[in-house]
Amino acid sequence: MSKQVLVLGTRGSKLALTQSEQIAALLRAIHSDLDVELRIITTKGDQILDVALSAVGDKGLFVKEIETALLAGEIDLAVHSCKDMPSQLPEGLLLAAFPQRVDPRDVLVFPTQSPETMAVVEANPLDRLPLHATVGTSSLRRACQLRAVRPDLRILDVRGNVDTRLRKLDEGQYDAIILAAAGLRRLGLSVRSHSPLPPTVMLPAVAQGTLAIEARADDAATLALLGVLDDHATRVATLAERAFLRRLEGGCQVPIAAYAQLEEQSHAGQTTSVCQLHGLVGSLDGQQIVRGMRVGPASTPEQVGTALAEELLERGAADILTDLRTVALHADTGES
Repeated sequence: MSKQVLVLGTRGSKLALTQSEQIAALLRAIHSDLDVELRIITTKGDQILDVALSAVGDKGLFVKEIETALLAGEIDLAVHSCKDMPSQLPEGLLLAAFPQRVDPRDVLVFPTQSPETMAVVEANPLDRLPLHATVGTSSLRRACQLRAVRPDLRILDVRGNVDTRLRKLDEGQYDAIILAAAGLRRLGLSVRSHSPLPPTVMLPAVAQGTLAIEARADDAATLALLGVLDDHATRVATLAERAFLRRLEGGCQVPIAAYAQLEEQSHAGQTTSVCQLHGLVGSLDGQQIVRGMRVGPASTPEQVGTALAEELLERGAADILTDLRTVALHADTGES
């Protein structure tokens, strides 16, 4: 009897292929009569390597071409780093599963020192950096929070895949770079000298450390196969964070961060599940940062995310976002 075949669309980067193959292997192991084939699709984000992503200003840089193939029926599912996804999906597509989240934190990565050097855990790893150190990141979110804590730092863009960024670091172009812990882990690079940045120091990107499996909403057969991969706690956290981002209408040109967790609370002998969400909106120079935290029922995570966004907008985030969009508009029109 021939096996059913699913075609999985993926970017061609080493990290994207690693993540996609991990999901494909899980599906093959769970469904013995299923085979999964990977199809590499080049996205706009893969083609633009010499410009900071924030300067491109296009939502869905790493997913649009893949979603087009999905809607056209050329592929059956796609595996994305969820933090790369716009907060709004095209009509006809949905996020069918969120596998269990891995470490959502950012990490400060240092040049190669010795093979045995592992992660260093500190209250604030940024204290390890000397005065006026050069740090590589293309993320406005990271740069904003860096400038707020260490305004002396020299922050430079760093593009390319993870291996390319690490090579530039080891060549001496930077004193340190900031990467997602999840990427290092999935690529087997956790032996690099690095220090995890606690969320109290560097609040992560929305859905960082989470994979999102996307499929067509009307493809019931594929959705049934994917459902087993969904992790409840990860789904609750991710929906809250994405709702927060959606209400703020944020993209790569806006320093927005959020981190949610599913927690159990006891009251009067009863235990209930709640979603605790931390979020922030900041200015590019890190001089203005509006932070907040909201707790709500785990059964309605998107309401928790929207409520926190509304709170931050009322407390000054609306003004920050207006200023940022004005700057972006002038940049697009060539105005000074």
